[in-house]
Parts: sequence; structure tokens; C-alpha cells
Amino acid sequence: MASTTSEEEDDSSSLTNELLEARDALEKLSFANVQMTDGEDELAAFRQQWQRELEASSPQRETPHQQTKLELEETLSDEEKAKQLFLRGVELERSGKLYEAIQHYKRSMQIIPDVETRLYESTEQRAETPIEELKVEEVKRVEDVDSDEETIDGEDLVSRLQRILAKKGTLCQPEFSIRGAHLSWLPYEVIQLVLRWAVSSELDAVTLERISATCRGLYVAAREPDIWRSLCVKTWGIECGTPRAHGFGSWRQMYIERPRIHLHGCYISKTTYLRHGENSYQDQFYRPWYLVDYYRYLRFFHDGVVLMWTTAEEPASCVAQLKYRTAKPSLGIMAGHYRLVGDKVVIVIKKISSEKKPAQTTNTRFRSRRKDTHEQQEQTFHLVSLFVYQHHEANIKRRRSN
Repeated sequence: MASTTSEEEDDSSSLTNELLEARDALEKLSFANVQMTDGEDELAAFRQQWQRELEASSPQRETPHQQTKLELEETLSDEEKAKQLFLRGVELERSGKLYEAIQHYKRSMQIIPDVETRLYESTEQRAETPIEELKVEEVKRVEDVDSDEETIDGEDLVSRLQRILAKKGTLCQPEFSIRGAHLSWLPYEVIQLVLRWAVSSELDAVTLERISATCRGLYVAAREPDIWRSLCVKTWGIECGTPRAHGFGSWRQMYIERPRIHLHGCYISKTTYLRHGENSYQDQFYRPWYLVDYYRYLRFFHDGVVLMWTTAEEPASCVAQLKYRTAKPSLGIMAGHYRLVGDKVVIVIKKISSEKKPAQTTNTRFRSRRKDTHEQQEQTFHLVSLFVYQHHEANIKRRRSN
């Protein structure tokens, strides 16, 4: 009976302990649930506050129509900005500031690559004239052409232009309105002096022909016989003869068609030959051949000076060295004189080179005071050419001087 009572007491105490433990666990679980609920409420509140701040700070969303309108405005503003930069570059280029002009061109093309085309199209549309004005201009132009087109059978171009200029009463007229004086205001004698100055002592007939291509009046003035007669006299000498004696119709025709030296460039002849090379020590049957090229340059000047240069260098790197009449012995350029004899060119060129040789003596006394002997070697080249060499001669003379 006593044992039964003790067992019942043990069971009741263990049950009490289990109940206490279960109650503690339930209290902890309820506390954790309360903490989790508080954390979720705080997170939800933070999210709502953040959403309200974003909505307050963000601008209103634009409609597609408004976006398209803004894009068009930006495109137009960029185009206008590019045109302004390009026009500013044109002004800088006209004033001589090329570097600044290039910078403006570059900036305008970075904004709109085809800004030049757009600018040209816009100015072309503005410059369009009404159809009635165009018809009036065309009628007037046809009337002017018809008045100038009155030709006479057998009349040459110069005579016809002289007749037209005599009818108009002026040598030439300015195409655009100008503020300063125009060439047409000068007397005819002064214009002839200007043309002679353009030809100059260099006998630059190319410039004279370019001037004659500008208008009718200067075309007639550039055909003046005295100018071409002076060119012929300076080219062939005082005994050049007359155009009729040589079968030409005018001094200009004689100067153009008669054989002469061209002074606005240099003559270049290329010579090619084969040279046998040395045999190989390893292969006796191998016999090399070399193709050798060299050039001979001749540069003529109006005062009778000629430069000759024989070198293997290409013309692209040599022509600039013959621009001036001063010889350059260090490069091998030799100077001489030429003269026209009929249809032949006679050239005489001298090359002087000095070699330093020590005095040959066995006496060593006062060696420092003894002067060395210089041996001068003179080479004279005689060439007779009809634009192709006909005669070539070289004379070598040796001189000794202390």
C-alpha cells in the first residue's frame, strides 16, 4: 500500500513538470509570433513610405504624342545649330583662319553628317525666282546672243571679237557689282603693260594663255602681235626672222609651232642597261644579270643657264632640286649654258672637282709647314641635242696648283 502511494506521487510530480514545460514552450512560441508580427508590420510600413516618396519625387509620365513633339524640336534645333556652325566655318575660311574653320566644320558634321547638303538645298529654295522673271531673262539673253552671232564669211575669231568689242565700246565688264576699281577702267596701253608683266622675263606664255581664257576682251588683248614678237626674239635671238620667212601666219603661231625649249619644267631621259654580275662560288653555272636604271635631268632657264643631273633617284624626289638655277655640286648637279641654233640645242657644261694629295717627299723636316698639293680635275661636256642626244663629248684636263 505504501509503495503504491509513492508511485502515484512520482507520477503526479512528473506530470506537473511536463505541464510546466509545455506552458513555457507555449509562452515562448506566442512571444516569437508577436515579434514576427511586429517585424512584418514595420517592413510593410517602410515599403508604403518608400512608395509614397518615389511617387512624390518622380515627374509625370509623358504621352507618346508629347515625346514625338520634343524629339522633333530637338532635331530642328540640332539642324539649326549645325547650319550655324557650318556657316561660321565658311566665314573663318574666307578670312584665312583655316584651323578654326576646320574645327567648326567638324563640329557641324558631328551633329548632322549631311549638313552641307541640307544647307545647299535650303539656300537653293530661297534663291528660286518666279517663272515670269526667268522667261524675261531668257528672252533678253537670246537677243544678246543673236546680236553677237552676226558672222561674216571668212572672218577669223579675233577679227569677229574685235568687231563685237568695238560695237559695245568696252574691253570687258564686271560680272558682279564691286566696290573698288575694275580692270576695264584702265586704258588699253596699261592693260598691255600688265600682260607684259605677267609674261615677265621668265617667258611665261602659259600664264598669258590662261589670262586670255577669262573673257573676250582679254582674249583679244593677249593676241597682240608685239607681245608674241618679244617672246620670239627672247627665245631665238634678234635674228629669229619673220613668221612669213618660216611659213607661219603670225608671231604666236611661230612661237607655238616652231621647235623651241620649254622653260616651265625639266626634261627627263631614262636609260636602262644590263650589267653582268659576279659568278657564285658555290654554283658556277649561276650567272646573275642586273637591270640598271638611271635618269638624266635637264633644266633650262630663260637667261641661257642649264642644269644637268645624272642620278639613279626617281623623278618624284629630284625635280624639286632643279627649281632654282644655282648648282649643287654636293648632289652632283652641274651648271652650264645652252644656245638654240636652228632646231638644235647646243649645251656646254663644266664640272670642276678638286682632289687633295699630300706632297711626295722623303724629307720629313718642317712637315707641318708644308702645303698639300691640290689637283683640280675639270670635265667639259659638249652636247648637241634635238630633244634627243646627237653628240656627246667629254674633255678632261688636269691642273696642279700649290
